[in-house]
Amino acid sequence: MRKPIDHLSLHAYPGMVALVTSKYKDKHNIMAAGLHTVIGYAPPIYGVSLRKETYSYDLIMKSGNFGINFVPAHLAKLIQTVGTRSGKDIDKFAEYNIEYDDSKKLNVPILKEAYFAYECKVIETRTYGSHDFVTGEIHTIYQDEEKFFEKDSLEKMLPDLNQLEIPLYLGRSLYATFNSNVEQKEYPLYLPK
Repeated sequence: MRKPIDHLSLHAYPGMVALVTSKYKDKHNIMAAGLHTVIGYAPPIYGVSLRKETYSYDLIMKSGNFGINFVPAHLAKLIQTVGTRSGKDIDKFAEYNIEYDDSKKLNVPILKEAYFAYECKVIETRTYGSHDFVTGEIHTIYQDEEKFFEKDSLEKMLPDLNQLEIPLYLGRSLYATFNSNVEQKEYPLYLPK
């Protein structure tokens, strides 16, 4: 039976975790964020929820830029690790042998293993309780075309689950793998007359 409770639960999961990258001068960092989303398309805007206490938050506020990276399921342990260690204590890129390229426009790390990534310029930050919601205009989108359907296909924006396994965070350090073994159903698009 459903009843009121006095705490947040993990009802929003399973979900994808973004790896947020940042760089300011000679310092850089990577962290995991479970609360993130596309905000709009014209211009393209992405938002991520961060605690002010994080090292990444500090670097993002100083540089005005951040990267959003999505990596395949075989890196779920790395997602968990960089999400639970502070960059104030260690250089996570060096410690965990994380390779990256500098982004094309905004000087943020874009992970070599990312199958999809954004580089974003901060446009607004708002405090909501324990977190700040940081929104950024997307300046460049990176996509591993081999992991998505053919360019000429109507499905070109969808990942090809025969080529890519996506990690889904279940909560409490648990991950599942979303791949071609998952049952898929297509429902016709309803267009009003």
